[in-house]
Amino acid sequence: MSIKLGTFKIDVTPEIGAPISYGINRKVDSSIFIRGVIIDDSEKRIVLVACDFIYIWGGAYGQIKELTAQAAGTVADNVFLHSIHQHDSVRIALELNEAYKRYRGMEITPLAYYRKIREDLAKAVAQTSTELKPVKKLAAAERRIGGLASNRRLVGADGKVYAMRYSMCHDPELQRQPTGLIDPLLRSIGFIGADDKPLAILHFYASHPMTAYKRNMLSADVPGAALDYVTEQYGPDTFQMYFTGCGGNITFGKYSLEDKAASLNMLGERLGRELLANCNRLDLREPGEIVVKHSSFELPLKPELNEKDLLKKLTETVNPNEAILLSTRLEMVRNWEQWKNLVISRISIGDDIHLLSMPSETVVEYQLYAQSLIPEKFLACAAYANSSYGYIPTAAMYEEGGYEPEYGAVTTAVAEEKMKKAIYEVIRELR
Repeated sequence: MSIKLGTFKIDVTPEIGAPISYGINRKVDSSIFIRGVIIDDSEKRIVLVACDFIYIWGGAYGQIKELTAQAAGTVADNVFLHSIHQHDSVRIALELNEAYKRYRGMEITPLAYYRKIREDLAKAVAQTSTELKPVKKLAAAERRIGGLASNRRLVGADGKVYAMRYSMCHDPELQRQPTGLIDPLLRSIGFIGADDKPLAILHFYASHPMTAYKRNMLSADVPGAALDYVTEQYGPDTFQMYFTGCGGNITFGKYSLEDKAASLNMLGERLGRELLANCNRLDLREPGEIVVKHSSFELPLKPELNEKDLLKKLTETVNPNEAILLSTRLEMVRNWEQWKNLVISRISIGDDIHLLSMPSETVVEYQLYAQSLIPEKFLACAAYANSSYGYIPTAAMYEEGGYEPEYGAVTTAVAEEKMKKAIYEVIRELR
């Protein structure tokens, strides 16, 4: 089976003074990008995209997938669009512009900016589609790493969450607590060219990707620093790309420093060294046919999420942050008939390389469940695809309490059964 590959990278850094997720872009700490690869086996063409955005929400997600598919000469079902979820970055959420103008004084996704990134992306993808290079071998690496991910949910003897170890945790007592449940493996997929050198290496790790935010400056945070490090050390001829796995309840908080800049530099270099180690230990695999499987299901909403109650609360609140949250939920409810079907996808390239594409802010338990179904196979997970659905916790979390089920989730405990069924559906033929 003949495999070809192309890469693209576009700069989507907003201008000074533009809105970012938690403030205004007063300074560019590091530029942000959309990176992607096109993979073609002569029968099927897929596109994998990773964006330095906190999320892509609502109708924009489908729009960007469709324009990418058209530019690449494929169909939208073969485009896998993910955010990396850095917090000092950009929200892509057109339906929320009016609410942000009302409560924050400016749009959250300026339309001129959105049009430009669409145009630049379409141009880059179309150009790349004409420049695909042959892939001689596939490659994979997975290794246990430490000093980065930690579970942020600290559960007491009574079975209840007593503290949250967030990304910028600086409490020595919380940092001393055990790492907790994580996926400790960093996974990497390589595409080896005709000259036996890697054309591209894709990396997958499950954790919230930041150690510093709410600084009124744009930043690609830890993944950006890590990609800069591995590119410098390994060489610029190999395209490097990063995906955040199911890290909804995972952070770098156990290891963060109080000095935000120092923390970013330290953890960025630490992750960069681990990426480099995987680059240097790639295990060769045979290329093969591209297979794509999808499973969709309807996510149940919390009963209190209805238009009448949300409008009432919105008229009563005087807190602009709460008003933004309520407006977000209101737009979600109003558009639910269009958005309600979540999709979980499996992409296989030959018999030895498998990738799971997961929606929204998914907790690590779902990644571990997927890998438990095929423990002897290589399976990388990328989350933060369509991010219109908030957090997707496990059923147990609704009993334990904590941020994810109580504040971040729009769904109920029934979601776990639906998620696991969909994961099983796309993986079962590999068992």
